[in-house]
Amino acid sequence: MNIKLLAKKVWLRQLLLLVSAALICSWFDKIYAKSILIGGLIFLLPTMYFALLAFRTASESDKKTGTYNMYRGEMGKFILTSAGFAVTFVALKPIDGLILFSTYLVMTIVNIVLLSNKELS
Repeated sequence: MNIKLLAKKVWLRQLLLLVSAALICSWFDKIYAKSILIGGLIFLLPTMYFALLAFRTASESDKKTGTYNMYRGEMGKFILTSAGFAVTFVALKPIDGLILFSTYLVMTIVNIVLLSNKELS
């Protein structure tokens, strides 16, 4: 299966899970819902950036460009993730840090599980 198609399926499922969790939680606590949504987006947006940049060359013959794109994608993901957390804690108060980091961790685990799922590919 095409790596871009697989990535889009995974992102769509993660986004659906994230929005559902935030909506359900918003009935109980708005700050928790905001923290869930932001924590998930801090994971999802840099991951999408990485995948789009790293896998934009699909040819096996151009390994040097592929490696360069991988490094650029990973560096961009690191910077976007760091900036996401920094902006969140500086400008988006009130926020629950434990819920934010927990959501980031859960999204990481969900990403690994979805990518290893044989039924998706």
